[in-house]
Amino acid sequence: MSVTPASAADPKVPWRALLVLGAASFASSAALRFCDPLLPKLADSFMTTPGAAAIVVTTYSVAYGVFQLVTGPLGDRFGKVAVVAIGTILCGLFTMVSALATSLEQIALFRLAAGLTGAAIIPNCLAFIGDTIPMARRQAVLARYMVFMSGGAVSGQAIGGIVADLVGWQGVFVMVGAVLTLAGVILLVQMRSNPVLAARPARTAGGMVTAIIQMLSLGKSPAARLVLITVTLEAAIFFGAFTFLGAHLRNAYGISYTLIGALTALSAGGAVLYAWSGPMLLSRFSQANLITGSAILFVAAFLIFAAAPPLWLMATAIALGGAGFACFHNALQILVTQMNPEARGASFAVFAFAFFTGQTVGVAIAGTVFDRAGAAPLFIGAAVLLPLLVAWFGLGLRRIGPPPSAS
Repeated sequence: MSVTPASAADPKVPWRALLVLGAASFASSAALRFCDPLLPKLADSFMTTPGAAAIVVTTYSVAYGVFQLVTGPLGDRFGKVAVVAIGTILCGLFTMVSALATSLEQIALFRLAAGLTGAAIIPNCLAFIGDTIPMARRQAVLARYMVFMSGGAVSGQAIGGIVADLVGWQGVFVMVGAVLTLAGVILLVQMRSNPVLAARPARTAGGMVTAIIQMLSLGKSPAARLVLITVTLEAAIFFGAFTFLGAHLRNAYGISYTLIGALTALSAGGAVLYAWSGPMLLSRFSQANLITGSAILFVAAFLIFAAAPPLWLMATAIALGGAGFACFHNALQILVTQMNPEARGASFAVFAFAFFTGQTVGVAIAGTVFDRAGAAPLFIGAAVLLPLLVAWFGLGLRRIGPPPSAS
């Protein structure tokens, strides 16, 4: 049985299938972000600096980003849902094993393995949406689907702080790993009964060689190059600075890890708010206006971070920054679904590779800046660079136009 994209005349959205995949995306997002509030805790436990402890973030990001160049084409060839289910279970097992580590290097090694397997999850879920949802409804569905990813990030960051205070950092790894494993098992079970999830895709010819050619061909498209450069810089600047917000909150306010987790989770809470209201916003405002709005939110959020104001204002800024990121990133995601409709898994693989390459480089550079100069230069730099990036992207998109529309 082959999967064919829904036609524009078919408005039906398979929400049950998306809910099951959303559980895997939720768990994956939790796995990606739960270490952020743990950095000061890990630094204390292993007698190092938050910048050095950030290796547990960068190793996951490197593996996650690079291996998507493999898992994306695997999803195109063997079925996106099956690849997601297997990757979710393995990522969960490696995350739980991390709790047994006795050194920061061991945690980094297990996080590397978790990143390799976790790479199969979100990009293949998003490619599945591109294959299944008609273009007329795709951006609204993608915006709503971000509730799962942002909600997972909220939960991961909150769990990272709360559970670390209660039972230590090891308990955080066990809890997040268990959620991942359970989500993967549920997805495998649902594949037996849900026809949308069970449907087998038409196999792409040529295997990995064809996939590599498809990925390389994206470089010929000016619109694709614009999207990929933009997402690389977006990840480097935003997450390079935001990763150290938890350490900044600890240094500046002396608050508990539980409160740090709750506060940093507000970023994903802002993203959830955008994701839930996205369809309404898209019906009332142009894409250009929403992108401009994201730049305003970036400036406000990071300047407030740098000023270290009262905590209630810091909390507001964290939510605003998350909403700005979700708004801008959603605009990039919808363009990715159009870059190569015949191999959306490969398109999202390259997109994710660019995103996590940017995040890895950004965190590494930001860690050095944070350790040597403190948080303020980091946040001020983001407040300047992110709006400039948004403006450059908008000008480029107007100049060359988006990728051709696809079903």
